Amino acid sequence: MTIALYDLLEQTRRRAIDSRTSLADIHIEPDGESVAVRGQVLDRATAERLMRALRAQAPTINWRDDMQTLVTGPDYHWALLTRPVADLRREPSHRAERVTQALLGEALETLRVQGAWTLVRLSDGYLGWLFTGYDSAPLALCHAEQAQAYRQQATHLVTHPLAPFYAHPSGEAQDQVGLLPFGVRVQVIGQDGALQRVRWPDGTLRWIGSADLLPLAALAPRCHAGLRQALDWAQRLIGVPYLWGGKTPFGYDCSGLTQTLFGLIGIDLPRDADQQAERGTPVALDALACGDLLFFGDPADAQHQRPSRVTHVALALNRHEFLDASRSGGGVAIRSLDPRSPIYAGATAPTLLFARRYFPHEA
Repeated sequence: MTIALYDLLEQTRRRAIDSRTSLADIHIEPDGESVAVRGQVLDRATAERLMRALRAQAPTINWRDDMQTLVTGPDYHWALLTRPVADLRREPSHRAERVTQALLGEALETLRVQGAWTLVRLSDGYLGWLFTGYDSAPLALCHAEQAQAYRQQATHLVTHPLAPFYAHPSGEAQDQVGLLPFGVRVQVIGQDGALQRVRWPDGTLRWIGSADLLPLAALAPRCHAGLRQALDWAQRLIGVPYLWGGKTPFGYDCSGLTQTLFGLIGIDLPRDADQQAERGTPVALDALACGDLLFFGDPADAQHQRPSRVTHVALALNRHEFLDASRSGGGVAIRSLDPRSPIYAGATAPTLLFARRYFPHEA
């Protein structure tokens, strides 16, 4: 019976938990007349979802919830990322899969510390292991209110693909200390010549060229005008290589690119293509317009009772052309659904499943 219960627990955990946005390191222990479910879960909602599923699967068993939540654990804090970009891994190892990236100033929650690695949750709900064993700490710990205040106090947006930043206002090459990726929001607190004085999340001062920044007040939010602005900047991303889990001009994956572009205009999309496909409203493929998202993948198989599976996303530019980041397209590129086009996406276009719209179409 114990083996059967272990199998039931594992099947239930796989069905009830999306490991990208939740966590359940759990096991069972028979304890007298009950069966205790123990271990760590992300939060109380995760624990309750698991218990409901177990009781529905095996109602004759007296299940007992002894799970601990990471959001109330000793390692739980809010923090702001202080590095331009940081990889998040599926496991606490540099050899593990890169699942996504965090960018400067991003508010995140630390959940568990394991040696030089910290399990974090990003603002889009994604979980991953962040290496924190640098010479200088990549995280500035803070309260939730401070994390949100930093984001709200941002004044400018990085519009250059990779904007140099400097340790001193001279702007000399020897004073450059890094590159800040496209889409990062920063707090400008002053100007020194041709450079803007920027406050980092930990209070450090850095300087960035005025031409590489746009005041947020000049960005049109949640509309086609704003998206057209973003697409003008995205033209400079053509040729950026494909990078699984990437969200910067060092390398993008398909959903990292669409999440970044929509985020510029205040539309928060989930991280992965299949998650993004659950948002917005359906749009007919013969009525595509700039700003619609196209979803590609495996069609449904009624014979084997398999639903369609989304594996790729692209941003429509018009009824035929789209912008995406893909291996088959060689990175960020403009491609076409039209077989007669010289930029026809021969490997991708035949797998188009459906499209979604995220704000009203402008005639």
